[in-house]
Amino acid sequence: MPNTVHLMMGQKPAPKKVKKKVAQKPKVQAKKKAAKPAAAVLSYRSRTAEDDAFIIQLTRQQLGNIHEQAFGQPFPEEQFLRYIQSGAPTIVIERNGKPIGYYSYLIGPDAKMHVSAMVIDPKHQSSGIGKTVMARLEEEAIRQGVRTLEVFVQENNAQSLAFTRSLGFREVFRVQPNTIGFQKQLATV
Repeated sequence: MPNTVHLMMGQKPAPKKVKKKVAQKPKVQAKKKAAKPAAAVLSYRSRTAEDDAFIIQLTRQQLGNIHEQAFGQPFPEEQFLRYIQSGAPTIVIERNGKPIGYYSYLIGPDAKMHVSAMVIDPKHQSSGIGKTVMARLEEEAIRQGVRTLEVFVQENNAQSLAFTRSLGFREVFRVQPNTIGFQKQLATV
């Protein structure tokens, strides 16, 4: 909602004609506080086949150029589609009932969860949603007995590198040609 208070500021009412010269105190208008936007209502659900086009399109949009720059090849859509259709846990993130992103992971026998992807629509980035999603994912991992989270980030993906580090992940290895492996130890219950 646009703030229209500025339209009133700086406009002076027409002076009243008075016989006596009386100094009037200037009226000070209080600025109206902008209403805080309603908190995002996030919900999570398992991916269905109807979500595949959204997931592929969002992934291509957000990671396609990064993948191509890192590996010199187009984003492997068909391979990625086979992965999400393989039964790997893939969770769709919705805000107020509309899909805005997803995450997917695999759990190995060594109590390690590899976060294969976590992608949020750019319109919803930098608003705390990514951190909220990762906190939920960490809780889910702990409930499943996971002790270590792992994520791979391409070294040319500055935004994801900064986000991953801000969550407390530490670089532990590199995979040639351009991938950085990060891990985070989780508190066990």
